[in-house]
Amino acid sequence: MSLPLKDKGPFVKPLRWGMKEAAEPPRALKALAKIVDGDLCHRCGSCVGICPTDVLGVDNSEYPVVKNLSACTDCDLCVKVCPGDKFDVEDVAKQMFGEVPDLSDMHGHIKGAYLSYSKDNEIRKKSTSGGLVTGLLISLLEQNVIDGAVVIAADPVEPWKGVPRIARSREEILAATKSKYAIAPTNIVLEEIRKKPGRYAAVGLPCQIHGFHKASKINPLIKERLVLTIGLFCHAAVEHEPMEMIWDNIDENKKDVEKFISRVGKHPGTPHLKLKDKSLQPVYFPKAKGYRPSSMEVINILYRLYTPARCLTCYDSTSEFADIAVGDPWMKSPSEDIDFQEGYSFTISRTDKGEEILQKVRETGDIHLSPLSKKHAQTSNTLMGEEKRWRAFRVIESRKRQGFPIPDYGIEIPKPTGKQLILTELNLLSHLFCFIKVGRKTILKLTFSKLGYFLLWLNNKKRNFRDWRRDSKK
Repeated sequence: MSLPLKDKGPFVKPLRWGMKEAAEPPRALKALAKIVDGDLCHRCGSCVGICPTDVLGVDNSEYPVVKNLSACTDCDLCVKVCPGDKFDVEDVAKQMFGEVPDLSDMHGHIKGAYLSYSKDNEIRKKSTSGGLVTGLLISLLEQNVIDGAVVIAADPVEPWKGVPRIARSREEILAATKSKYAIAPTNIVLEEIRKKPGRYAAVGLPCQIHGFHKASKINPLIKERLVLTIGLFCHAAVEHEPMEMIWDNIDENKKDVEKFISRVGKHPGTPHLKLKDKSLQPVYFPKAKGYRPSSMEVINILYRLYTPARCLTCYDSTSEFADIAVGDPWMKSPSEDIDFQEGYSFTISRTDKGEEILQKVRETGDIHLSPLSKKHAQTSNTLMGEEKRWRAFRVIESRKRQGFPIPDYGIEIPKPTGKQLILTELNLLSHLFCFIKVGRKTILKLTFSKLGYFLLWLNNKKRNFRDWRRDSKK
């Protein structure tokens, strides 16, 4: 039986470990428990993957649990690797880029910026945006540049849930296409990377990329074998609870579901169920005619109700410490011949390695890269990135004043402008139910009611007007 690390307070009472009163849990596991109980755990899986004696596992919410207490050697690696507790921004940035990051720029270090897509039309068509990540990984695998890729596949029992995998074939990479929004402990695959020689590319969210950096510093084998990191843009993960509620409310066709597809259609797309007869059924308002809420419109509500605590203190929205960072192109199209509905990925190379790999795969004819000026690149994803950045800084300062644990980034929190301060306070107000959890189930149910449908439609019109106004500016 696994022993939980998550509880209502500091996890230090011996009986919570299932041991006699006189026994003391290992120092390292007590420290890890404090990280979890202090709301610093990303649930990235780094502690599980780095453990040399297979002490840790994850529970249904992806928190670390002790599954083999007697095997703990108190080596402290689980604490040292944790990116939720500490991530030295300046140290990593100097090693990667030779300079300290500008904390006022949410786009991070840019070596090259592109609108991109896979030149395999089937991959481009079936992917979330342009299929850049899928096309890139398959090309690197087929060119024998990598032996495997860290990806998130769908859970066969609960299709909305992501499961970390190392894909070693074209078919396995293709099976992991499409975005996953629920928390997934990607970095548990560090165990396989440690144990099986090879060259690996890792796809992950910003927090998971932070964990890969720390693991590479701790373990030379990981540093040698992890040859490329591809970071995904991230506003926040979503707790499992709302995803479970949405899944539970699916009608009688649930038994016939073959796959949960997070986004059908381009930018921003709508989630569908693929049934065994190969037909598609919308997840949200399946009987509605005309307007149907997109993935992003509903996810924006889920973020405001069910953003995990540690996500609220994470400021990295564009995977600033990956070799290559990829997201949707939330920007004005740079030219009339680029239609985002055809499928494009916004791609940033951050390191020499990342740029070299992008150009290498472009030369093979597997991906298309349309260069963007740095100025134009810095207009993309700004609403999401600015919200996340200043919200995190505000929550960190607030928790610090109240004496609660905060992540150690090794940086001085910048001061917001008056406008940023007002917008951040409004944004935090919209996340009220992430702090006060009573009532959020009711709001979620309201979202999928007739009134909720009308409000989503109204918000869609507002968003369309905002995008039109943005795109009309010269």
